[in-house]
Amino acid sequence: MFELVATRLFQGFLSGIGLATLFYLYPIMKHILNDKYRKTFEISEYGKELFKIETIKYLRKGLIYGFIYGALVGTVIGPFGAVLGV
Repeated sequence: MFELVATRLFQGFLSGIGLATLFYLYPIMKHILNDKYRKTFEISEYGKELFKIETIKYLRKGLIYGFIYGALVGTVIGPFGAVLGV
């Protein structure tokens, strides 16, 4: 029982890290590719600080969504992709 819980928590942890990385990279890629988005931070007085806050906000969202996704997938699908009674 402990092994099952541990593997599902580990899956949730890895899913959280993966999705958090994608969410964290979203504003960075948007900043690189979109000139209009970049100018919103260049115009403001505290542009660098606002951009740091923006990336941390997306990182936080990614961690939350990732852990929720990992918990649901770990519960429904089970460890290592094995279908457990679904």
